Amino acid sequence: MTATAPSTDLLLALVDELREQSHRLEEQNAELRNQNAELRSQNADLREENRVLKEQVRVLTERVDVLERENADLKRRVTGRTTERTGRRKAESPRKKNDEEAQRKRRERREERQSTLPVQDVPHPVDPAVKACCPSCGAGPMSPLSPECSDEFEWVPGRLVRRRHVREHVVCGTCGRFEKGPAPVRVVDRGLYGPGFTARVVVLKLLDCIPLYRQAKALRREGLHVARATLVDLFHLAASVAAALYLRMLARVPESRVVFADETSLKMQRVEKLGYVWVFATELAVVYVFSPSRSGDTPVRVLGDSKGVLVVDGYTGYNEVTVPERRTRAGCNGHARRKFANIDDDDARRILELYEAIWAVEHEAARLGIRGTPEHLALRRQRAGPAMQAIRDWCDQHVDDHTPKSAMGAAIRYIRNQYAFLTRFLDDVDIAPDNNLSERLLRIIALGRKNYLFVGHEQAGENSAMLASLLATCVLHDVNPQEYLADVLIRIQTHPATQIDDLLPDRWKVLFAAAAK
Repeated sequence: MTATAPSTDLLLALVDELREQSHRLEEQNAELRNQNAELRSQNADLREENRVLKEQVRVLTERVDVLERENADLKRRVTGRTTERTGRRKAESPRKKNDEEAQRKRRERREERQSTLPVQDVPHPVDPAVKACCPSCGAGPMSPLSPECSDEFEWVPGRLVRRRHVREHVVCGTCGRFEKGPAPVRVVDRGLYGPGFTARVVVLKLLDCIPLYRQAKALRREGLHVARATLVDLFHLAASVAAALYLRMLARVPESRVVFADETSLKMQRVEKLGYVWVFATELAVVYVFSPSRSGDTPVRVLGDSKGVLVVDGYTGYNEVTVPERRTRAGCNGHARRKFANIDDDDARRILELYEAIWAVEHEAARLGIRGTPEHLALRRQRAGPAMQAIRDWCDQHVDDHTPKSAMGAAIRYIRNQYAFLTRFLDDVDIAPDNNLSERLLRIIALGRKNYLFVGHEQAGENSAMLASLLATCVLHDVNPQEYLADVLIRIQTHPATQIDDLLPDRWKVLFAAAAK
């Protein structure tokens, strides 16, 4: 018996049911696709939100790092030590702290300076009764022996004197001809204050950073009532008299093969913009230049098209004069090292140790008396070269570990960007490994900025730069600035203009220093 075939109605019902199921599945599939698209969109939004949040975290982390670094720096300036020396240096430095030869030279220089001081003998005699009769045996008188001498240094306050110039007048009894003695040479005609007084005003302000109003108060205590405005006039008068010397010093800067340069700010009174004091130091002179801006115009004006080496930090204001047809740029490892000195980190301390090894080479060369010789250069290449390469290698390895604005990131990137300039000293013995010389010369400007706060106007800044240049060059050549300035303020009045170089501190020391004492 055969199976009964399904009826047509049943088959049609099954087909309809299948179609209905297919339609439902298609609707479900479309709904799932919509949900999937929506989830993809939400996922993309979440990814973007996550990226934005990560970027915000990175920026905030960098900002926190910068603020913490600034806060630590401010705390250190207010309450802590400001020196960058590590505690390890004293114990581990390869050079001896108390090197006997260096100590001997320092002692000789100190004794030589002290030997020029006037000596005032203060007698301490034996009691006359004791001299006449020995307290032990009664015999007498006692015989003199060589006295026992001991020195002490005492401060005798300086004296203000009223110097009266008396010009003799004579007349011929026969013809009535009248003659009188020559007029005294003064800093300015009919001037009331002498060259020594004027020089002291300048030295106290620029080398000791004593503002003029404080000087006026001190003079009143000594019995001389002089207005602050008068001291201001004397200061600017000295600058105008010595201007020719400054211009000659300025002209000598581009003649030097190696020049050290740096700049710092100095406020001008009643002007919102800061002024800037630039320093250009050579082996013969220290020249300060005041400028109302920090643009590269000042280096161009001072150095022009001169050739040689310019030792500076990474500031772009020197770019125009450090090009192939002008000066070779050398960098400042002191500046690079300083970026690591304020980081409390084992890696930073490792970099500082490498820098200690580099400066130990310079101390060793000085101790051996080979500075500036081929042996000095060979010692640099042998010991400082590997240390510089180790610093560069470490920076290359860790550059991606720190954000650019973090303290470590900024220090690493400075080394990598400036490395070609930082290693110039390995190829030229006349180039120092750092620009610390010019930075030291700007400290007196920074101290003045703290004490006298500002200069009155642009011309006042220029006059201060003129006089500061003369005084700093005196210090460079171990010339007494007070004696020098007091002498040249008068001597320049009658000195031949064609021989102006004789009045610059290095030549003055040879020609006129003995007569000025």
